[in-house]
Amino acid sequence: MIFILTGCLAFIFFYIFDLNQIKIFNKAVNLSFAAGIALLAVSTFGIMLGNYDGFVIAGPLKLLLGALAIGTMVMMLYSLFAALPFSKTYVEAAKGKNVVDTGMYALCRHPGVLWFIFLYIFLWLATGKMMMLWAGIVWTVMDIIHVYIQDRWLFPRTLNGYRQYKKKVPFLLPSRASIINCLSSLR
Repeated sequence: MIFILTGCLAFIFFYIFDLNQIKIFNKAVNLSFAAGIALLAVSTFGIMLGNYDGFVIAGPLKLLLGALAIGTMVMMLYSLFAALPFSKTYVEAAKGKNVVDTGMYALCRHPGVLWFIFLYIFLWLATGKMMMLWAGIVWTVMDIIHVYIQDRWLFPRTLNGYRQYKKKVPFLLPSRASIINCLSSLR
């Protein structure tokens, strides 16, 4: 249970990072995002390595599920750190950033959440630990609330063109058109 609570603490750091984008404008405060990522990582590994109740999956299937977990983690990290201009997104603390509406961000406005959900589903299945399922559920709910707040109040104030972007790209669940736009922008 301590790891779930520690993972929840990560979202407080994400909110501090967001608040910095609209009120404080201090580059040092941007480290709160990295602190949140670190807390989630430590919490996830703590559950993976801990002795929790669960079920056992056969070797080859376990390897496949583990590979899928790693793949979705790579896609989540790509969405957050490579598909966006890193320095402008995570280092600078200023208004007037431009929206990214290509690649993953043509798929939906918060693709990191999609990969986050799949990451914890695959981690749960690969480890067989029920604590991973509960952590994934709690953290996913917190992540969806977090991006809802970003989508509703933060990004319209900090990203140029965000209101128009909201009209053409779905919030979380990709549409047929957004999948086509995503794939065509990746070419």
